[in-house]
Amino acid sequence: MKKKNDVQDFSFHHLIRGIILIGFTLLLFKLLLTQNITLLIAPKMVRFIYFTFIVLFLLGVLLIVRGTSSQKHTYHCDCDGEHSYPTSFGKSLCLYLLFIIPITTGFLFSNNVLDSSVALNRTIKLGASSHDTKQSVKKNSKANSSSNTSKNNFSSTAKSVLDYQPEPITESEYNALKKKLLKAKIINIEDQQYVNMMNIIQDNLKGMIGKTITTKGFVYRENNFMQNQIIIGRFSITCCVADASVYGIMSKGNVVNLPKDQWVQATGTIEQTRYDGGVIPMIKIKQISKIAAPKQPYVFDVGVRIE
Repeated sequence: MKKKNDVQDFSFHHLIRGIILIGFTLLLFKLLLTQNITLLIAPKMVRFIYFTFIVLFLLGVLLIVRGTSSQKHTYHCDCDGEHSYPTSFGKSLCLYLLFIIPITTGFLFSNNVLDSSVALNRTIKLGASSHDTKQSVKKNSKANSSSNTSKNNFSSTAKSVLDYQPEPITESEYNALKKKLLKAKIINIEDQQYVNMMNIIQDNLKGMIGKTITTKGFVYRENNFMQNQIIIGRFSITCCVADASVYGIMSKGNVVNLPKDQWVQATGTIEQTRYDGGVIPMIKIKQISKIAAPKQPYVFDVGVRIE
């Protein structure tokens, strides 16, 4: 065991760790600049990524300066425990590769969108969520928006990214949306209110039967589906991809040749069917076409704000 007063120079480790932090900073910069950050986290979390970006950059610069300085920086611990830097090349390599590999893969490989392989391990919420659809959200004042005249790249990127995620609607707005859907003969499922609209259709299914509906999403099939059955689904994110849920609507028609994960837009008539012991909405497809995946493939369960 090393003595408490055993002092060594660790400039090399400071340099490597500084470079790793700068690597993570550049990776975040890439994700923010390309707006692919929203493929990993909900837009409302982006403000925290900016804070992380600044902290990593400052710490990285500080460590690089310490690692390249001619002044000998030392490590000294006065506690009873033993926690030191790696003492051999092999140990250092194994430790730092744990951080270098994720950074490298983040730059070299393209970003992937969640698909059917992930949906297989998630509960598919057909029509409505399994919990209270009127999710309570504390009423918070909106943050002041940045100046429209600002030309800063970060500001414009943040604004466009945050536009992907709507604010929670109020109870009166939710009721107005419900009233609108009950009166409408043609329903177009909007990305901004996807979850709320699906919940309204499920909760008021009897009043929705016979209406024409248009929706889009990726093709998903359960193993027990018939050849003319698919789910047109979307991944809903609350915080990040780790908590993603799958919302969708059962659809029936000439879909046998559609591969899984193909994005489609379908128009048909709302009917009801029984599945897994419950009554759910179903689209009897009249028209379906292949489409490209949208720039923001995810939807967001923003809930209803209590006034």
